[in-house]
Amino acid sequence: MKRYLNQLECKILRAGDSLFNTTTTDNLLIFVFSGKLIIYSQEGTHIAEVAKDHFMLLAQNTNHKVIASAHTRLILIHAGSLSDMIINDPEWNVEKPVVLPIPPALAHTLNQIEYYMKDKYFTLN
Repeated sequence: MKRYLNQLECKILRAGDSLFNTTTTDNLLIFVFSGKLIIYSQEGTHIAEVAKDHFMLLAQNTNHKVIASAHTRLILIHAGSLSDMIINDPEWNVEKPVVLPIPPALAHTLNQIEYYMKDKYFTLN
């Protein structure tokens, strides 16, 4: 478990904050637990919206602008080989990623990991 924690980031964004505006270097899983993210192409084309209790995968080496449209709590996972199963699916379309609901068991696990990471951070400070 500990070896995977460096692949996770817990974030809180205010409305209008940008998560990133660059090329993704990893396959990136974005899990939204509150609020909403809007994903645009670099040209400004609307790609998708990720609302509360949903997630999506952004493929590596793609350019996106990701902006919070409301106060948003999320977890990012720099997926690497974890996402190979999705990326290798013949129906996967890098240009039009799919937004899916977070399964309850996974949501529970991710919330526990977020709590652990915050507790670890406060213990170190």
